[in-house]
Amino acid sequence: MSSDITIVSLPPDTTIQALLRLLSDPNEQVARTIQDQLARFGSNVLPFLEQAGNDDATLQPRVAHIKAEIRFGQLKEEFQRFVAKSARQEDWEHGTFLIAKLAYPNLSIPHYVECLDNLAEEFRTKWLATESPSGKAARLLSNFLFKDKGFSGNREDYYEPDNSYLNRVIDTRQGIPISLSALYVFVGKRLGLPVVGVGMPGHFLVKLEGETPAHFVDCFNGGTILREQDCEQFSTASGLAYDKQLLEKSSTPTILARMLRNLLSIYEQESEEPMARRV
Repeated sequence: MSSDITIVSLPPDTTIQALLRLLSDPNEQVARTIQDQLARFGSNVLPFLEQAGNDDATLQPRVAHIKAEIRFGQLKEEFQRFVAKSARQEDWEHGTFLIAKLAYPNLSIPHYVECLDNLAEEFRTKWLATESPSGKAARLLSNFLFKDKGFSGNREDYYEPDNSYLNRVIDTRQGIPISLSALYVFVGKRLGLPVVGVGMPGHFLVKLEGETPAHFVDCFNGGTILREQDCEQFSTASGLAYDKQLLEKSSTPTILARMLRNLLSIYEQESEEPMARRV
């Protein structure tokens, strides 16, 4: 995540009021400069903004922009703190939801955590025998998620940003390789499966650790179980040099960076400058 907003100390109320009066300037460049200045004061300026928007309805779009920038600044700080201390893949889930808050700032993370809990519990109740070995359980989980529950790769609109936001993947049942893999891993971890994310170039996969030969799950293609030779064939067919190290577990910061790069590429292609700047 990137941003050019740096939080500064709140000035006297008279200065805030003067800036708010300038916020109504018809010159867009002047108004944008004032918006950026107010955003730098952070959450402490929110009461002033609320009052200004209530007093003058014409200011509400500009007030909304400032509030969005402040929320993003708070999210950026939270994300940076998270990444600095997150080395475990178990932290991948929370980081994924923080990324989703880029587009959905009012996202209720507990609600979607509960959705994942419910998926795991439904699978455990209906499908999973306690004595099932990991390999069999992984295949059953693929059937459950990608057949019974209808999750699938969005081939018709691959570059739709919502494919990258886990909350929308849960809502729409569609995603791209990395977001569907995230879903699989997060549900699998709740079931005690030794599943991890593998950032193979061009196609993110899930790896089932402890299996010989190694098992991989292609979540974009219906949860198909792959072997190492399948992954090698995919790499060479895509014109990529194959290296066995590409099939090792990816770190949480590496995965989150890849998710952000995907979004940045999408927003740049769609000329969504405000979102591209935030990502």
